Amino acid sequence: MILFAIIVLVMFYTSEHDANLRPWNLFDGNWTKVILFFVAYAAVYPLIGYSKKDIAFGEGFPQRRQEIAGVLREMNLVPEEAASNDPGVLKLHNNSTFIRVLRLFEDTVTLTDNGGMVTVEGQRKDVVRASMKIERYLQQRAENESAQ
Repeated sequence: MILFAIIVLVMFYTSEHDANLRPWNLFDGNWTKVILFFVAYAAVYPLIGYSKKDIAFGEGFPQRRQEIAGVLREMNLVPEEAASNDPGVLKLHNNSTFIRVLRLFEDTVTLTDNGGMVTVEGQRKDVVRASMKIERYLQQRAENESAQ
């Protein structure tokens, strides 16, 4: 909504218009359409912007939580301090306050142990990146164990 307001204001003040026209006059008679647009967008965005992915992890997720958190630190994700004490759940968020503000503090990535599978939930981009990093970590770990 803030981005929308900024765009409207920039367009308004950089174009030629009647001196008596104000930015809010642009929507006279169209407020219901604007409100309906934002309601529709708010309803659809979670379906588009968030995802969930399962990764075959094997056993031992609770014991390897700190290793996984270390792997995801490369993505600038850090464990939440107020996270659940459940050893089968790991919640992380971006370390940058600026990025968190841009994402309206909806940047949490949650890893949940499901008996051999780990479910990664969060914003689509972060889920894809985190799951790829975890899968690469698991592959490297398996290669190191087979080499020994």
